[in-house]
Amino acid sequence: MLSSLLALAMAMQSDTTRASREAFTRCLRQFVESSMQARKTAAQFEAEYAQVCTAEQTAFREAMIRRDMAMRSTRSSAEETANLEVEDARTNLAGLFEPPR
Repeated sequence: MLSSLLALAMAMQSDTTRASREAFTRCLRQFVESSMQARKTAAQFEAEYAQVCTAEQTAFREAMIRRDMAMRSTRSSAEETANLEVEDARTNLAGLFEPPR
């Protein structure tokens, strides 16, 4: 019982990636929304999407790597995890884009 309480307490500690994750996804979401308001075509959106929010992406990726390495992951494993998280965020938010009809 005590060990499960300790595990829960550790999980509730502040996520060191939260602020950078939120900044990155907020930036992507704003770009998606502004693209729809500007009535961009799918081709325009796709061409620009990969180039937006790079500072926020870098900050999030670095925070993920630091967190995983602090938990004794190897650098390559931490980088792979961070790259997957970035890719997932971009894919999920790109899925919200609806081109004009």
